[in-house]
This record gives sequence, C-alpha cells and structure tokens, in this order.
Amino acid sequence: MPDRFRLAALAATSIAGIASAVIWWPGSVFALVVAGYAAAQFVPMPTPSRLGVSTAPALAGAVALTTHGSAVLVIGALSAALPLSRLLVHLLHGRRVGDERFPSEPVGIGVFGGLFALAALGLGGRDAADAVTLSAYALAVGGGYLASAAMRAAVSGRGHSMPRRLLFIRALTDWPAHAVLYSAAALYAVTVPVMGGWSVLLAGLPYAFGHISLHRLQATRHTYDQTIRALGQIPEAGGMVTAGHAGRTADLAVAVGADLGLGGRALDRVEYAALLHDIGRLVLANPAVAAGHHTPSDVSGWSAAIIGEAKNLDQVAGLVAVMHSPYRRPGERRDPGLPREAHVVRVVSAYDTEISTGRSPLEAIEMLHRGAAYDFDPEIVSMLRHVLERRGAIAA
Repeated sequence: MPDRFRLAALAATSIAGIASAVIWWPGSVFALVVAGYAAAQFVPMPTPSRLGVSTAPALAGAVALTTHGSAVLVIGALSAALPLSRLLVHLLHGRRVGDERFPSEPVGIGVFGGLFALAALGLGGRDAADAVTLSAYALAVGGGYLASAAMRAAVSGRGHSMPRRLLFIRALTDWPAHAVLYSAAALYAVTVPVMGGWSVLLAGLPYAFGHISLHRLQATRHTYDQTIRALGQIPEAGGMVTAGHAGRTADLAVAVGADLGLGGRALDRVEYAALLHDIGRLVLANPAVAAGHHTPSDVSGWSAAIIGEAKNLDQVAGLVAVMHSPYRRPGERRDPGLPREAHVVRVVSAYDTEISTGRSPLEAIEMLHRGAAYDFDPEIVSMLRHVLERRGAIAA
C-alpha cells in the first residue's frame, strides 16, 4: 500500500475513532484501551506466514466480552491507537515496524467488533460465560479472521508475483496465533468476575505457551527451508549448473503452480523439487560415471535417490524421479499418471537453462513451444509465459 494512502487511512480512522469513542465512553476507560492497543504492537505473536500478528486481537476480544459487545469502544479505541502506536515504534526503533499488519489487522478487529456487537444486541447482554455468548463470540472471531486474511492478500506487495488467491490461502495459515489470542481473551472475560486481576495471569498462560510453540515452529520451518536451499546450491558450487539456477527455478515454479491452481502443500513440493532436482549431478563427480553415457532421466533418478533418503521428502523425490518423462506419448492426449507438479518443475528448469545460454525470455519461451509436442506440457508453457508477462519480463 502506498504511503500516502496509508497515512490518509490512519488519519481518517483516528479522527473517526476518537470522535465516536469519546462521545460514548469515559476518558479514562478510552485512554486505557488506546494505550493497550498501542502497546500490543510491540508484542507480536509469531505466525507460520512470518508476518506476525500483534496482541491487539486479545485486547479487542476481552473488551468486547466484558462490555457486552461494545463495537464503539473496540473499534474506536483501535482507530485512535493506530497512529499513536506507529509514532511510538518510529521514535523507539527509528523505522516503521508492523506496517504489513495495516490495514489487515484493524479491518479484522473491526469486523469482529461489528459482528459481535450485532450478536450482543440479539443476546440481550447475556453473561460472558454463557455458552450462547461464547458461540456468538467464536463466530465473530471467525468472520474477523477471514476479513483480516482477505485484506492482507488484497494489499500485499507480492500481488505482482503471486495470485491473490494463494496469498489469501497463505494468510489463513496464521489461524493458530489468532486462536490463541482470542481464546486468552475469552478465558480472561469468563474468569474476571471471580478472580479479578488474577485473571490476567491466568489468561496469559495460553498466550505464553502459544507464543513459545509458534516461535519454535517458525524457527524450525526457517531452518528447514534454509537447509533445503543450501543443499540445492551444492551443484552450483561445483560448477555443474549455472549459479542461481535452483533459486530462480523454484521462484518461477511456485508462481506457475499457483496460477495452475495448486494448493499450499503442492506448492511446497514444487518448490523443494525445483531446489533439489539437480542434486543428482553430484554423481558426475565420479570420472567413471561422467565418462559414460547418461541422460536427463538418469540425473533425475540419481537426484530422487538422494532426496528419498529423507523420508519426509518422499513425495518430492517422486516428483523429481518422473520430471523428465514426456507429458504425453504418441496417440495419447496426456499421461494421466504424471503429476503436473513434476512438469511444472521441468518446464521452468528448461526455461532457466535456455536463459542462461544468453537467449531472451521470449526466445526461451519459443524454444519450449517447439518441444510442446511431447516433451513440455503446452498449458504449463503458456502459464509460464503469463507469469513472465505479469512480472514484466515479456511484453504482454
């Protein structure tokens, strides 16, 4: 989102939030909630998408439940806190932090507050511990979460390289963090009438354990991805393939697979297969093997055998093993047993190889079209061209 639009949105929501909330709520209550929202920006919860989410949803949930669904306080105080939190972060850190969470997080909290306020009107101010109230709360949380994910996909700066549908799906993977935050808020609201201030400590337990677990999950996934990428660069370090081939192939293959409608796990397999599909070339370091006759299918077989040593990469090894199989044979329309993910990697790898020889992107695409009779799936070649047009590598 451009800075001028971000600033205009911040100013508009701030003015609207202050005006509405001050009218309806005492200044001390309003100031306390505003301060809580601002402080929440400094305590992000790790998420699978690595973008993080602040603890503001927990505060919004607690306020909504303890005030019987006051959307004015939930949304108004949040609106007023946005510019304050950005200013504090800038003063303390010298840079903007968490801009990727705006406006997705405020929109999500706003939708949650509005839905729960409507539910509260229908419930007639039932107690927060009531099962019906908690059910309405859960539905409002779900609505706010979906709105937040949709907004994050809509304003993401990666829209030029990834379909919005995939960005939305990936935003949905952050559900554990939202579940922890809103659950902690519900625990606080249910226990505060009995425990008073001690409810804060009780509600902090699921947050603390959730934070630790998500942090470890994020660190493990990051280490896992780094390891795969490091292994993929071994053939490049040995001069067996062009430097950067694995990374470029993985980047384009994921984009092409996303445009083909592949899901999140399938795209992970495509990315790992693209990164590791040349690792079998290490066998060629043996002079006896290098001197003999070998084909691209042999290299794929060697690569698959190496990858298959890691049992959790069995499916990736399966893709690499068949990636050089023709997408159709004489008399057939298409080999139904050949995974499309495998041919995505083959087409993109062949394209990057052509580029490395000095051909232009358009010339490389034309070379692939010439092999579309049996070797390269024409639909995947066309989708690759579409991705390159979207990225500006080829004129539309």
